[in-house]
Amino acid sequence: MPIYDQSYRHWEGDFKPQTFRWWVITKEGLKVILRNKLFLIFIMTPPTITFFVFGAIVYGINVYGKLANLDVINPSFFFRFIMQQTFYIAVICVFGGSGLIANDLKNNALQFYFAKPINRLSYLLGKFMIIIILMSFITLGPSIVLFIENGLLSDVSFFVEDLWLLGAIILQCLILIITTGLLILALSSATNNNRYAAIIFVAILVGTPILGEVLTHVLDIKAAIYVSYWRNLYILGSEIFALPNKYSWQWAMIVLLGVIGVCLWIIHRNVKEVEITK
Repeated sequence: MPIYDQSYRHWEGDFKPQTFRWWVITKEGLKVILRNKLFLIFIMTPPTITFFVFGAIVYGINVYGKLANLDVINPSFFFRFIMQQTFYIAVICVFGGSGLIANDLKNNALQFYFAKPINRLSYLLGKFMIIIILMSFITLGPSIVLFIENGLLSDVSFFVEDLWLLGAIILQCLILIITTGLLILALSSATNNNRYAAIIFVAILVGTPILGEVLTHVLDIKAAIYVSYWRNLYILGSEIFALPNKYSWQWAMIVLLGVIGVCLWIIHRNVKEVEITK
């Protein structure tokens, strides 16, 4: 009978840094979402087509002159492209983000996650990055590509004289992505039914503009314009891109910061590492 040495043996493996342990959650979440062919065809394809249309406009203006009533590629062009993608952002959040946390709550999977060497911050960051990557694919990435395309086709001096425009593009995309991403993540953490999260999300995006218009034009409450979620993003974006704007961008920023604060509070309240029962 063989006798095995049961004494202590030093582990000789390599310790992996825990800085990017959230990436496992992000990678698997993206695999699940992108495995759905209907999601790729009907949700991700239309914004991709929009990008190619704007890219063709940039090429046509720089190579063939005036096209589509535009004689130059100005800040309004990039701002318009970003804001036109908001519809697709909303659709991505509904079908790709509403169940990120809700499904885990439904299946009681949070304790399974936290039983691994993953804390609450890593879990939330992993879930958040899923929606961030999907939205960046149709906003931040294409906007930067359009900026580079215009610079290469027009004049190299464009990169120097209008470098601030690149910063405006990045800032506007980040504000749009982070605010909307936190909103759907907070709603997803507030229920174990992804349908409820999606319905409330759509109600906020569609209902607040309608309410703002009613209060502004019917009751003549001028400040009610800041009730609209999209209007605040548009006002703040107009300021970032140095476009004419008659509303206060400071109030728009305060409202959006308030939305971010409420979303963080909801997530903190509903996602816990230890389940407390009464």
